[in-house]
Amino acid sequence: STNKYQVSVHTQPNSDQFLLVMKGAPERIIARCTSMYKDGKVVEMDQSDIDQYTENNKTLGKKGERVLGFCTLALNPAEFPAGFTFETQPPNFPLEGLTYVGLMAMIDPPRAAVPAAVEKCR
Repeated sequence: STNKYQVSVHTQPNSDQFLLVMKGAPERIIARCTSMYKDGKVVEMDQSDIDQYTENNKTLGKKGERVLGFCTLALNPAEFPAGFTFETQPPNFPLEGLTYVGLMAMIDPPRAAVPAAVEKCR
């Protein structure tokens, strides 16, 4: 996709607050975050946090793994009450100022057609 992220909004059990969650390309995720979880608390991100994030992403990517970033935001119930209709074009909910949650890496083997395509290019 052109956005290189996927976002969804969820209701939370026993709460009137919606939770926005986003996953996607690590560079797209970190660019949307201003805070992060550290030692179980939400704290503002600083340059050293961004540098560590970048290093972790590079380390995982060099292993040939597919890396995804994750972030979240609890939406203010005064702005997004129960029954609020979320729209995507254009989005009527925040996509910036999110809280970084973490990275996940997974083995992403080539599709079955890839070896033949590589051979054809040679």
